Amino acid sequence: MASYSYPLFERENHLFVQLPEGPFLVDTGSPMSFGTTGSITFVGETVPLRERAGMLGMNISMTTIQKLVTGPCSGLLGMDFLGKHTIRFCLRAGALVVGDSEDVNRGTVLASAAAMGVPMIGLHSRGTDLRALFDTGAQYGYALNRDLVNGLDVVGHISDYNPLLGDISSDAWRLPYQLIGEDGQLASPLMHETVGYLEAGLLSLLSAEAIIGWHLLEGVDLVMRPSGGMEVTF
Repeated sequence: MASYSYPLFERENHLFVQLPEGPFLVDTGSPMSFGTTGSITFVGETVPLRERAGMLGMNISMTTIQKLVTGPCSGLLGMDFLGKHTIRFCLRAGALVVGDSEDVNRGTVLASAAAMGVPMIGLHSRGTDLRALFDTGAQYGYALNRDLVNGLDVVGHISDYNPLLGDISSDAWRLPYQLIGEDGQLASPLMHETVGYLEAGLLSLLSAEAIIGWHLLEGVDLVMRPSGGMEVTF
């Protein structure tokens, strides 16, 4: 397929892509897209766009998203669109590139998979290998296992909102981690994520032990493929 490039940017501590219909919040943690525009144009095709998404028995709409962002936002772009294509997140260059290209350096292949339509990624933190949800809709990371943050110094407080979980209030920690390669070897320099703590709850369905948010993309370019595979370059 042809390659398409869209402006990718941070605003209000969230990740947005500029589509013809306006700015959309990019959310790899959501299996569904929705918005207020009635249609969405992506990779050269204009298709109807639902006004709300029914997920795990809940109806989520832009009214819900407006609790997260106050500026212009036409909708939420989820994995029903993103998961069908090879996506290159190039936040440092300000671009979301859709479509593969043979001359693109594929970078380091990560331990990754898709679960229930959302991307999972392998991490190593504090001597433990973890399975984490890669959620670009999350403005913070989260530890879903209290042992991950035990012994770390509290560095602040997180007040957040999740459409499925509601209001979130948590101490904050700086969690050190490295990405794990497909071969099981460490595949990145040491990085840090500001994380809160959440009871796993519904997220236990994914067998996730952590959530890594969009801030990962400040230090890497990341390729996400329809197969669930991922690669990074630094």
